Amino acid sequence: MPDITLLPANLTALILESCLYGILLLLFLSTISVLATRRTMAVAGDNRAKRRDFTSRVFLGVAGLFIIITVHWGIVIYRAFFAFTQLGNATSEFGFYGDPTQPSEVAELILFFAAVLVGDALIIHRLWIIWGGNRYVMIVPICSLVGAFVTAFGTIYVGVRFPPGARPYLFGIVTKPWTGAACLCSFLTMIYSTAFIVIRISRAADKTAPDSRLMSFLAILVESAALQALWLAFTAATIFTTSDVEIIAAETFPAVIGISNLLILARVSLGWSQGSTTPPTTQPTSWRRSTEDAV
Repeated sequence: MPDITLLPANLTALILESCLYGILLLLFLSTISVLATRRTMAVAGDNRAKRRDFTSRVFLGVAGLFIIITVHWGIVIYRAFFAFTQLGNATSEFGFYGDPTQPSEVAELILFFAAVLVGDALIIHRLWIIWGGNRYVMIVPICSLVGAFVTAFGTIYVGVRFPPGARPYLFGIVTKPWTGAACLCSFLTMIYSTAFIVIRISRAADKTAPDSRLMSFLAILVESAALQALWLAFTAATIFTTSDVEIIAAETFPAVIGISNLLILARVSLGWSQGSTTPPTTQPTSWRRSTEDAV
């Protein structure tokens, strides 16, 4: 079976990213609705508590991630319309999509890495909250986040120096070490942070009576991390196999990151809203607050 070529790959990526963005938009609007009502259901009249949901670091981070993904999707739409309506022939279209120095291509790549870095920062923030600010636990993810930033910058810098009409730079021999290192750093952040969050919550659950909401949060976190990790592994695999399928994987990855984070925020918030009238849990108050802040 022949490999997908550059133009069909970009068209397929446009369709898939549009579908994923639609899911992301519904999740974001649903999350806002849930956050606007859950405090009213739990603590009637506590306006400060309700405002805290919309000023928390996690919500602001997710909102920023949503904006980044929205702009990324808009650029993908613009590039498709420009290529297929303004250029008029396959040769020009191929040259446009294959030119890494195009301003729209550079902007799209910057937004791609911005989404990856914000997604990594969000899970690191959850790790920080769950572990009560333990600095020793934070050494590895902070280093991997810095590494991801450096390698992302290196990928962009090397990419824009390619001559116009060159093969898409993510496949270039020069950029593969940069993109590979960026994927590795992000993957390390995700796996390490999720594993240590699971360890911390599991230990707390063993010492006290089980809390269904706490274990639900744990399950949702692991499921969302698995979704993001699998898509990242798929993206890295397509990069190193020198396949244009990489375009599909990479351009849809920001939307997958957004969906992964919004699934945590929306599902956990909804579960806590529905469980706000249940008897008090036996988990320590400080621990419950830490878990809630991590969402």
